[in-house]
Amino acid sequence: MMRQELTELQKAKIKEIRNTRVWMDFHLSVIDEMYDCKDLSKLDGEPICMAIYGDTGAGKSEMMEMFKNDHKRYEKVNSTVIPVVYTVLPPKVSGNGLLRKIIKSMGLGIEDYKDFEFDDLMEIIVEMVDKLGVELFIIDEAQGLLEHDTRKHLYEATECIKALIIATKRPVILFGLPWCITAIEYNPQLASRFLRRRFLAPFKISDEKSRAEYFAFLDALDDAFGLEKKAGLGESKIALRLFAASRGNLRVLRGIIDQAATYAISENASTITFDRLKKACSVCCPACNAFNIESLKDVEFVELAKPSYWDKNARRGQNPVVEQTFTQEQKLSEALSAT
Repeated sequence: MMRQELTELQKAKIKEIRNTRVWMDFHLSVIDEMYDCKDLSKLDGEPICMAIYGDTGAGKSEMMEMFKNDHKRYEKVNSTVIPVVYTVLPPKVSGNGLLRKIIKSMGLGIEDYKDFEFDDLMEIIVEMVDKLGVELFIIDEAQGLLEHDTRKHLYEATECIKALIIATKRPVILFGLPWCITAIEYNPQLASRFLRRRFLAPFKISDEKSRAEYFAFLDALDDAFGLEKKAGLGESKIALRLFAASRGNLRVLRGIIDQAATYAISENASTITFDRLKKACSVCCPACNAFNIESLKDVEFVELAKPSYWDKNARRGQNPVVEQTFTQEQKLSEALSAT
């Protein structure tokens, strides 16, 4: 059977669904703090910096994208304005390498500065910050600060960020995996500038409050999709199965739901059905498709027990990154009856 081509209207609707974002109170509070870093830092005193961290799929990228979209570069009569400079930190980057990345993120040709030394590169950034109206720096993949062969190189990398804050008088927001905090803590003078630290955790369902927040998120997402009929994403029979498949990971959760919505739209259906979620889960999470289990009470799930971290005592040649760990599997009937 040949795959049926989507109409332009269907493509537009699928795009709208995939771009739909729902923010819960905690996410909104973190976003508000990002605005505080930008706005309050203009009122003299030291720039207010922040670290936002979480394991893969926690929602960091969506949060960054929202903030960047609210602060896009724009043109004035005789100049370009870049309110927020966004840079991805490469692994094992040197201080000079980071400054060159920032210069490139400002839109300047990096070839013109490849032979410049640290002080000269910083001077260029300070000059461009004022010229371009830069209000804040976002540095993504901040865990890359740790990925150095020696402690000397690690210290130099963290010193570079400290120097950037001091020289430009602009705040920096770091995004990264949980162990980026270890890099910040390695340099006490940098750590004292990043007092605001926010962990983006996956959803949980083992206690009533967390479960209610998770259900509320799915219900709000169901509303935001704007399909002809709500799918009942926030109802137990669907929500708990989605949790079992996703482990509360936002990216996996959205991957399943967005795929089910794509099926609905491509079939000109009015809503996302249980069977479409089952099919989507088979595509996204074939090894743990909770929609194949008839009785909800027999569905098993796990939750995050401990996020990933950097083992400072790892032996030479051993990977110091310890991946996130999860609770033992338990049946929904056992967990929910205990709360």
